[in-house]
Amino acid sequence: MLWHIPLRNLFRNRRRTLLGLAIIALGTAMVYAVLGYVDFTMYNIRLGTVKQYGNFQIASPLLWDEKTEKFAYLIQPDTLAKVEQILSKEPGVVAYTKQLNFSGLATTPNKTKVVRATALEPNNRALDYNDLVVTDDKEHKEWNVGKGLDPADQGKVLIGRTLAKELQLKPGDFFSVTATTVDGAYNVGPLRVAGVFRLNNEVAEGQLIFVPIAYGKTLMNTEGVAKIIVKVNNLDDSVRVASSVQEKLRAAGLELEIRTWEQLAEFYRQIKGFFGALFGFLMLSVSVLVFFIVMQVLTLAFLERTREVGTIRAIGTKRSQVFSMFFMESVMLGVFGSFTGLVLGWLLGQGFNALGIGWTPPGAIAPVPVRLSLTLGNAWLPFIVSAIATLLSSLYPVTRTARITIVDALRTA
Repeated sequence: MLWHIPLRNLFRNRRRTLLGLAIIALGTAMVYAVLGYVDFTMYNIRLGTVKQYGNFQIASPLLWDEKTEKFAYLIQPDTLAKVEQILSKEPGVVAYTKQLNFSGLATTPNKTKVVRATALEPNNRALDYNDLVVTDDKEHKEWNVGKGLDPADQGKVLIGRTLAKELQLKPGDFFSVTATTVDGAYNVGPLRVAGVFRLNNEVAEGQLIFVPIAYGKTLMNTEGVAKIIVKVNNLDDSVRVASSVQEKLRAAGLELEIRTWEQLAEFYRQIKGFFGALFGFLMLSVSVLVFFIVMQVLTLAFLERTREVGTIRAIGTKRSQVFSMFFMESVMLGVFGSFTGLVLGWLLGQGFNALGIGWTPPGAIAPVPVRLSLTLGNAWLPFIVSAIATLLSSLYPVTRTARITIVDALRTA
């Protein structure tokens, strides 16, 4: 069946054609916009999660199982040397760093607060927090003089904004921290605030501090580290490189276990499942809506042309040819409507992005941008879903029209 005949038929009843196109386009635009929002949000969450955890981490199974009694989970220098040798030869590994975590009491003349300390290697290439230091706070200008941690620093610390407000600290101020050593004794050390960092999480800002790893080892009286954090070339290569390193660790007889960033980030897994269910429900709802509305529109349109079907059947047109002609009209309607929906969604999405709308998630301090990722990769699924919904909705009216007998068709008023 030539394509120009179904195309001509679409223009014969422009009102019904435009109605069908509008329904399909609206459904496609909605799915495209929601998918763009989900994609943008998940992409930023992935980047933020990797920035927090690295691509993957290496630690003792005792640490992952939260069996931290007597600090048996610490990776000692001889084991650490073997791990570093494996990582240095692993293709895809860009950098790695070591961390030591402990809890303690931060004490000032006026207040005492329980804190969680992360002892890290300053200015490392794998996971550095110096870029979080506040330098442009208008409300607390005294924070802007702060700097990050340097490798030569010993008794310096980065503290969160919420903790700085609570303890009334600013860069240059001193406070003490009390921690438990690996031997079970208490050790107290002075710390000088090097800078104040920002995280868009009030709880983390009120509890977390960063100190040089040398200071953490001295305070805890140990040479061990809690974990090794690894950065790889590409985010999508995290699982592959992690699996390769895990095999080599086992081959070397090292009882260490790797956790990827996605395994470590429970929040990411929860939000991924939520968005997946939300988008799936919306896509199903839109598809059902398009299906029934377009089926009704096509049914009415084809019924109006029953006498036409009888006429062309009387001059020798086969039922298969009638089916092909009407089905081709539905295909064109689905393709044109889906494409129009993508264009409409892209235009409206660009306007939405230009507004710069933001919202503050639960537990966050500052608003985060709400944007739509209007990429070609996100366009295929809405296009295919709307087109398939249109084609499925056309099967009943097309089949019914093609199967009508010549006598019954000509007898229709």
